Parts: sequence; C-alpha cells; structure tokens
Amino acid sequence: MKINTKIRYSLRMLVMLAERGEVMNTAELGEKMQVSPKYLRKLAGPLDKAGLISSIQGIYGGYLLDKKADEITLANIFEAFGEKIDITGCSGDENCPLNEECLTRPLWEHLRNIVQVEFHKITIKKLLNKDLTS
Repeated sequence: MKINTKIRYSLRMLVMLAERGEVMNTAELGEKMQVSPKYLRKLAGPLDKAGLISSIQGIYGGYLLDKKADEITLANIFEAFGEKIDITGCSGDENCPLNEECLTRPLWEHLRNIVQVEFHKITIKKLLNKDLTS
C-alpha cells in the first residue's frame, strides 16, 4: 500500500496547524512544509468540506483546525479525499475475477481490517506527542 501525496501532505498540514494553534496561510505552511502553496490550497478544499479545517478569509486569513487534534484521525483524512484504506486494491469484489474463490482473499481482508482499525486510532494529537503506541 502506498499512501499518496494528497494524504501525506494533508496530514503534515494538519499536524502543522495543530502544532501552531493559530491561523496559518498557505504561504507560511508551504514554506515550513516545503510544498507549493498552490497545492496546499487545493488540498484545503476537501479538508474544509470534511470539517477538519476552517478557512478564515481576509488579509490575516488562512486555515485553522476545525476540530481538536485528538478528534482528527488518519482515517478522517482518507475519508475527506474519498480514498479507501486498502493495502492491495484486491478487495474481492468486481476487481477480482476470482472473487470468493480466491484463497488469499481472507488474508488481504484481515490485514485491511487491521490497518483500518489502526488508522482510526492515530490522531493528530498522538502524532504531535509522538505517541503511536496507545
């Protein structure tokens, strides 16, 4: 499973906003993250729509977390972009000609479920505290 740049950069953006605890514009975020402000604005739309961040308009505007850092999970970011948490892309449905007959399908489903549970446990606050064990 490879996690795409939308998810990785969005996670970094949320962690940075949580760490700062104040409004940050995409120019500031881009400089700190070494990512194009234009790309960050593109990522902000789905994050805002999902209720993870708020957009503040005006000369001193930018973005702010819309939830507490301990309420935002890695799974929320996937959901904001309509991405599935799937380690193989082999979900045993129409993508697989073997479907129910595949002998390895239970393994992939088991591992996918483990990853999904973990992604729902990992919060922005845990990342800030460097505490991924609980």
